[in-house]
Amino acid sequence: MYYWNKDNFEGLLQIAQQLEADEHLKPLAAYCRFREQGLRREAFRALDLYLEASRSFDSATARLAATQILEANALAPSVHHFLAQPLIKRFLLPTLQAWMQEDAGTNVPVRWLGILNRDRELLARALSLCPDDVPVRKQLIDFALGDVDFATHHLDESHFIGSVEVAAAALELARTLIANAPDPEMFARYSADARHLDCLLEDWRAYSKNPVGTFPEWCAARGHDYNYPVKVYYAP
Repeated sequence: MYYWNKDNFEGLLQIAQQLEADEHLKPLAAYCRFREQGLRREAFRALDLYLEASRSFDSATARLAATQILEANALAPSVHHFLAQPLIKRFLLPTLQAWMQEDAGTNVPVRWLGILNRDRELLARALSLCPDDVPVRKQLIDFALGDVDFATHHLDESHFIGSVEVAAAALELARTLIANAPDPEMFARYSADARHLDCLLEDWRAYSKNPVGTFPEWCAARGHDYNYPVKVYYAP
């Protein structure tokens, strides 16, 4: 029935079932059910009902609702029709921002704001408040390794993007985050990625001192085989 978008639609039903258990979240559960049925107009009408009702929530009710919504979304990574922009802008962000300002020592609003906004500073602050927060630690490692991956993804064309020193600092941050994890085994994939990127950076440094031939040719002559992402260029 759902063909390629099956996981999204089935996930919406699962979220609806979770939300229906809370009286304050029932209109949002209706939003999910309408989205699953492809009834967009009816879905956003239900969402508006929820957002209007949320204006009368006291702070404790709003905080609990925001946490439940975000946790439900985190448990359904294949769902991309749940956190609609009106829900984020009119309820989640204002609730979390007010919570963070009123209780600066609590990591919950800090972590969720960091995740929603992809804010590295907030994520780092959340991790300092709760070092056992695995999703936040993984997000920060992803950002750091992503910086290095971006800097090196044109090395098959013998071109490094940005500064080697900046990339090396990002890689060192990733390694520190991995080393300080409460359970390093959960981060084995990240460790492997970090080792790969470290070798790539070291080879680029050595090649840059005496750039004979292309970088891939230089690496191949030394038995170093790297895989590079496929790039597609479009003519104007």
